[in-house]
Amino acid sequence: MMRIPRETGCPPPACPTPPRRSTPGGAALILGLLFLGEGLAAEVDFDAWSWRAQVTAPRRSFVSLPLTPEIFDACDKPDLTDLRLSDARGVEVPCAVVRERERREEREIAGKELNRDQPDAGTSRLTIDFQTSLAKNRVAVKTEGDNFRRRVRIEGSPDQERWSEILKEGWIFAVARERGGRFETLDIGENTYRYLRVWVEKMPDEPEPPRIEAVTCRHVVVEQPEETTRRAVLESYTHDPETRTSTALVDFGLRHLPIVRLSLSLASDPQRVFRRECRIWGRNSLEHVERIRFETDELGEERVVETSWSFVGAATVLRDASGRESLELRFPAPYRYAKIEVANADSPPLDIGGVDAVLHPVHLVFEPAGGTSFTLYAGNPEAAAARYEARATLESLDARKLPKATAGPLEALAGARPRPTQGGQTMVWILMALAVLATAALLWYTAAAGARGGDKAPE
Repeated sequence: MMRIPRETGCPPPACPTPPRRSTPGGAALILGLLFLGEGLAAEVDFDAWSWRAQVTAPRRSFVSLPLTPEIFDACDKPDLTDLRLSDARGVEVPCAVVRERERREEREIAGKELNRDQPDAGTSRLTIDFQTSLAKNRVAVKTEGDNFRRRVRIEGSPDQERWSEILKEGWIFAVARERGGRFETLDIGENTYRYLRVWVEKMPDEPEPPRIEAVTCRHVVVEQPEETTRRAVLESYTHDPETRTSTALVDFGLRHLPIVRLSLSLASDPQRVFRRECRIWGRNSLEHVERIRFETDELGEERVVETSWSFVGAATVLRDASGRESLELRFPAPYRYAKIEVANADSPPLDIGGVDAVLHPVHLVFEPAGGTSFTLYAGNPEAAAARYEARATLESLDARKLPKATAGPLEALAGARPRPTQGGQTMVWILMALAVLATAALLWYTAAAGARGGDKAPE
């Protein structure tokens, strides 16, 4: 510990305060230490990333960069949170990963009630006029009562003279005393009829036809993402007579693909009826390097271990007696490798000949702010998820409708280094503390030297 010497001489009231003097070298040292502390506290630059690509964007308010399978594979984090974007000056640009999903738009179609009647002793009927030909595909039929199951039939007409049946048989339900227990909405297919005629039949135990309280129509537009298909390499397909299961191991070639479902194909098709339970696992590597981390946060030796499988989900593939079949496994599986286990029980194994992955588009949405040249960085397993104040705004945009940016080929970065570990960050704070202490000591020394110089008699 440095001791502060006591000053001797006349008491403080009789001694004038000498002016403080400092040397240029001391000031430079102080600034150097402060900059050192600031540099140590700063975020690691983009040298910590493994890949980069040049991006060209149009001069628009917001743009989207469609991500390619190669960019997914370059990322080290499955959720793609290690993607970064910088402008031409090297400044980080806020961006958001936006995955295309189903979008629904609904519009209510108002109609005018024309007439009510009972065409027979068991049916109520209501005719609605929409004034003009409007597109509609869904109708809600509200009837009296709170515990029923009633048959509905709907017709459409352009002029009330020629009627076409658009719903031969539909059913509306209500469950008494159950919240949300009414099911009164029916799909009627896309049509533009000006007039709709709704028939509602009474239940066998009802004394008379129910009263139709209201009929409302809606036009629902469902926009599905564009889908692409990627065929996997079927590495093996084995059968275990003891567990009575078959296991397919497949490789899609790249990591972190935005797979929304898997689809099986049969090599030979005996046209038999089947129903099989399938279980799906995934992983992005066969093995990986693992380092032992001690309680002191120091890292030990490296070792190669097998990567464990992550359970994705269970689904059923089937074919019924009428020939309708479903061979899709509807689970997101963003993995390079997949394992599909099929439960055979006492039935012969299915002859699986291939597995396809169905992918939905993913975009990186950002605000160019007048710039046109950017750099995309990917591949940093230690990167924390970025926190941008504009993230909510960027994620709310429809990436499909935004102007598109383009990315060049990926380029490997030389000398890529990992981000500091927690232990490394602790060392940063220690060095910063030492820098502050050294600065304080230098300030004291400068002040003390000035004081001694002020006490010296002039020659």
